[in-house]
Amino acid sequence: MKDLLTMVRGLPPAVRILLLCATARSLSFFAVLAYMPIFLHDPVGMNGAAIGYVLGGCLLVGTVASVYGGYLADRFTKVDLMIALDGVLVLVYLALPAVHQPLVVLAVLLVANTASSSMGVTANALLAELVPSEHRAKVFSLRYSLQNIGAAVGPFLGVASVAASSGGPFLLAAAIIVAALLPLIVFRRHFTVLAADGAAVPAASADAPAASDPEKSAESFRAVLKVMRGDRALTWFTLGGIFSIVVYGPLLTFMSQYLVLVEDRDTAYRLVAYISAANAIVVISTQYLVGSRLKDNTLMRWLTWGTGAFVVGLVAMSLSTQAALLVAAVALFTLGEVIVVPAEYMFIDSIAPDGLRGSYFGAQNLVHIGVAVGPVVCGFLLQHFAPAVMFYALVAIVIAGWWFYVIGCRAAAASAVPAPAEAGKAVSGV
Repeated sequence: MKDLLTMVRGLPPAVRILLLCATARSLSFFAVLAYMPIFLHDPVGMNGAAIGYVLGGCLLVGTVASVYGGYLADRFTKVDLMIALDGVLVLVYLALPAVHQPLVVLAVLLVANTASSSMGVTANALLAELVPSEHRAKVFSLRYSLQNIGAAVGPFLGVASVAASSGGPFLLAAAIIVAALLPLIVFRRHFTVLAADGAAVPAASADAPAASDPEKSAESFRAVLKVMRGDRALTWFTLGGIFSIVVYGPLLTFMSQYLVLVEDRDTAYRLVAYISAANAIVVISTQYLVGSRLKDNTLMRWLTWGTGAFVVGLVAMSLSTQAALLVAAVALFTLGEVIVVPAEYMFIDSIAPDGLRGSYFGAQNLVHIGVAVGPVVCGFLLQHFAPAVMFYALVAIVIAGWWFYVIGCRAAAASAVPAPAEAGKAVSGV
């Protein structure tokens, strides 16, 4: 704890502001998320299937669109882009209580998910620029812990705000985003990085070309996509992330799907509550402790341990629904999440070329496709096979993800070694 406080006190003011903003955005997002199905069902009039399609589809569109959001983060001043995206989110949350037409609501939610995903990518890139490389694992881990605190508290705030007004969660979310937006505006001058000559420049694309010409901008975006498609390390590691998040991302969803089949409804609800609490407690209490120990040169070892925790946890979950065993299995499983999430950020940060960090984090954000895919895969397995088969299929999926990580790390190592001819030139000074 003393080490954590010392590290936080030593962070630049801009980084501390970003950490507080990340917590605020997590609070607002989860306050709204818990209420969203109710809003779509009652005032808007959607049925259960339509609600699922809308929420899942908006998540997928926002995730894919964040690749372009990362590109924009490389071309504009990142803090200005974050201020603009926060402004969009405030307008969206203020508009939602007033609109009840399904198509209009769908359009607004598409904008909200796109802005939220692009915000996450931009914040990742800005944080990586502002924090020295030796402290990034600690800062990313601390931010993830704070975001999980927001995820745990947000739904309670959302439920409490419903008592004040039917649109209470949206108004609460808008107020929280405004509170996060103000420090970005007031302390904007703190969001600087040192250029090579020691001069302070805006923490964004100081050397990026202007984006005023749409045709040139589109051409540049295609060029960035070509660079990323040609980066085998990025491709394989993103695939590994998709496979892994299929397993750990929708934990509560697939455990709910499983438990309602093997237990009575009341027992299932009680066990899901235990699982949710165990997951949140382990993440919040161990994320900084574990994440601060990650190093660039030992990432693959940590990813192997994290995958092992997933595998053992899944096997243990398949054995019994006894509460104590299930909680212990989920706690071990969650250690895998605690390791894998910051390790992915560190790897992407280590391979991203100068000036393309936002684009690379945007590509890495595609792993969230797995969050949407996971419940579909698990639902299919539970419908057509014995319930325990789901866990062993998830074991196979997460091991496949680990193998993609291995290939990605090998590709990164290979690209870091100069070809013999290039090495000869470097030695001879030619």
